[in-house]
Amino acid sequence: MEKKKVNTSEIVYRAIEEKLFNKEWTSGMKIASENQLSQELGVSRMSVREAIEKMVALNVLTKRQGEGTFVNELSPSIYLNSLVPMLLLDKDNLLDVLEFREVIEADSARFCAERCDDSTIKILEECYQVMYDNNDTSEAFANADYQFHMEIAKASKNSLIIKVNSILTDIWKFQQNEINRYLGPERGVKEHKKILDAIKERDPELAALFMKRHVARTKNDILSIKEKEKK
Repeated sequence: MEKKKVNTSEIVYRAIEEKLFNKEWTSGMKIASENQLSQELGVSRMSVREAIEKMVALNVLTKRQGEGTFVNELSPSIYLNSLVPMLLLDKDNLLDVLEFREVIEADSARFCAERCDDSTIKILEECYQVMYDNNDTSEAFANADYQFHMEIAKASKNSLIIKVNSILTDIWKFQQNEINRYLGPERGVKEHKKILDAIKERDPELAALFMKRHVARTKNDILSIKEKEKK
């Protein structure tokens, strides 16, 4: 009985998605009521309510008391919010996250070098200085590291890159204690300096190369340590 309820809720969720993708429901629009959707889809109001609540949790829909449910301003990146709980709950995902960062952050650095302004470079320099001054203090280094990567993502001026980096750097910050336990922050200082200098020189390919090497080195070092721990 419970299994049928879950499946029905998923059907409603997919139906709502289809209405959004087909532009039947657009940003700012009030959607059909629970009763209307229940009759249209031939399911219970409870199943409709569950699907709507899931969309509300993802910030796709908003409920307004006494008014109804409305479609939020949508962009492709909004659906990436569903990755956050999945990744945070998976304690063995660190290497997967690093592999993905290796790809996405290289392009992030490339776009940053092409598109950033002087204010971004100033913030990156400040972040680097904090990392340099605190290369034996995990928390201070981790906070500056987090901001450094987020500023590069923002400077890409690409909404999907910004959202993906926001998700991944949130997880990175969450797992930073484990990273520092394995590697310590010292080696990252020199790598961040190379990335910063390439961005300051407005050299997209070099910025991408140094970022890719930085994330790859971190991934490979952690993989090596984990392999040794198994023996």
